[in-house]
Amino acid sequence: MKYLFILLAWLLFFDPILVAEAQTAYPFSKDLSQTMTYKIMLRCATPDQVSNLDLGAVLKYIKQIDNITRGLPKVVILGGYQQDGHDHQYPWWTPADNTLFAPGGLKGKAALTWLMKEALKYHTHCTFHVNPFDAYMESPKWNYYASKDLICKETDGSYLKGNKWWGRQSYFVDLVNEWKSGVTKERIDDLIATFPQLKQTGVLYFDNITQYPASPYHHQTSNDQRNTIKQISLYLKNKYAIQLIGEYGDKQLYGYLSQGITWDWGEYSLGINQMEVPPYLMCGGRDIAHDKLLNQRLDIKPVLQVFGSSVQFEDIQFQRYPERAQREFAHHTLTYFNLNRLLREKYTVDKDEYTLNLSGNTVSSYKSGLQTITRDGNLIKSGYDVFMPVYWLDHLETMCYSLDGSARTWVFPKNWNKIKSADVYLLTPDTIILKEGNRNIADHSITLAMKAGECLSIVPHGTDMRHIRTIYQLPATGSVTFDGQDRNTKGNWVGVYGKSAYDVVGGKRKLPSSINLNYIANNLETWALNSTDVRAPYISSKKERRVAAGNTSTLHEIIDVELKDLSKKKVSLYFLDWQHYHRQILVDVIDVNTKKVLQSNVLSDFDNGVYLKYTIKGHVQFRLTRFFYDEYKDPNYPTFSGIFFDKQTY
Repeated sequence: MKYLFILLAWLLFFDPILVAEAQTAYPFSKDLSQTMTYKIMLRCATPDQVSNLDLGAVLKYIKQIDNITRGLPKVVILGGYQQDGHDHQYPWWTPADNTLFAPGGLKGKAALTWLMKEALKYHTHCTFHVNPFDAYMESPKWNYYASKDLICKETDGSYLKGNKWWGRQSYFVDLVNEWKSGVTKERIDDLIATFPQLKQTGVLYFDNITQYPASPYHHQTSNDQRNTIKQISLYLKNKYAIQLIGEYGDKQLYGYLSQGITWDWGEYSLGINQMEVPPYLMCGGRDIAHDKLLNQRLDIKPVLQVFGSSVQFEDIQFQRYPERAQREFAHHTLTYFNLNRLLREKYTVDKDEYTLNLSGNTVSSYKSGLQTITRDGNLIKSGYDVFMPVYWLDHLETMCYSLDGSARTWVFPKNWNKIKSADVYLLTPDTIILKEGNRNIADHSITLAMKAGECLSIVPHGTDMRHIRTIYQLPATGSVTFDGQDRNTKGNWVGVYGKSAYDVVGGKRKLPSSINLNYIANNLETWALNSTDVRAPYISSKKERRVAAGNTSTLHEIIDVELKDLSKKKVSLYFLDWQHYHRQILVDVIDVNTKKVLQSNVLSDFDNGVYLKYTIKGHVQFRLTRFFYDEYKDPNYPTFSGIFFDKQTY
């Protein structure tokens, strides 16, 4: 038994994949870069604030948002759901407020349960706004926490005060002691037991995620509290398949927190270059409440224009005036999610001009107060005029919006090449109306004269708009099984791998017509053309010579593999950190259409070369991403040096 423990310790210390998987909550249950996340406040703590108790009216709004977003997958965060409203009952997260009501005479928990079930009809999952830090003496659980010494204290032993909210003094939970005592798990378990639908939602929202109060009396630092958030994140994932999201991003929670709903890339957020953080690992909402009526500007920070941003909808005004939500969605979220499906290749700032180059020949730029996006040289966004694919539907559809009204000629994307006529629909929060049927498409383009605030949807003539089916309802484009790693073969792949086909980066390629292999957003780097180093792979099965080279990218790249004969094949990827650049790579196998992660590994310490081995079928993509977490120091860009195909058994 003693030697078994020694072996396990050795594996955990030396095996980079095991270590990495133990230290991150990725892969997440939902890709929030493709899932709209927004807020609805149900009840504030005082009568003069929001009192949104009629959950039938809330459902109507959820349905309107679904109409606006054309069935896009959504998560809505419900604030003020707990007894007596927002910020009450903390540190506990239940019970539900008994003044909430729904059709059929339902109240409290039963009304909320009804809302969560009904929302699913509108492509929407419900989760809750909770705060892990705040505690109030008025809470029924205060004495429980005080008796267990779970409240942060000053050096003199007095309770550490937070802000006053709704006229009541808040205090801070000592997360470290709470976690050690098992009470953190108690309050999580109680919430999930009360609302098991949260397991289906797969997301839970933490407020004030950057607070981390120290507790001098207990010798607990802010960083100790933050590290406890990591433990909470792993507990939520491992027990309930729930991922943690928060109010802000935090670079020290990279790999544990998938979204900051208030996301400004500034002082309170990650504070790092977006070219270091792909959206499928960390994404978010907006830094302002986005409405002129609140004396706030419609345009936002240039960097949030260029990379895109989503929405919050936290203000009750959006429920009262859903056309404002439509404006925000069309201008921001539609843009953001289209850009998020692409790979970020290059970002430059020259005085007041910001330019982001992405895969798919797409360029997003901001200059002199105007954002523009082009694809294949054709304009798809100019300021508040938008012409973008509704990619998540299982039919061709393009959404067009104009804030002030305009007459423009737009060019359709390439996948419309064979479409000769289209139907044009008017989209409103409540209806979809045929505006013009069988419109002729000439020169692969369409001219639209739009009114201010008008939103149109253009589809091929005859498309049935009554039934929405998203790509997420379709079967995956392929399947994958991870077969382990090989750190012994190094560059001596001949006779071991590649008996059916291969492509050596910087070397030669042998591929049958049954295999389509393409690389997206990569650059070839050759480190040694004629090497004698055993780490360098042979350039072909003839063992002519060795080459040390890699396909690289500053942030992420894709290896697109399609097995056209639908047979299963062994696929092995060779990774080599030739220059000892301390690289660390997230290797995801993803569905081509949905971008859903089918399998994932974190790879580091591959100076001597390593093969990751898979069995795949159909069409999948290997997405390689520069990955860091837990202050892993500046890992270099991702790279790979070859791909090899074999029959299903080696």
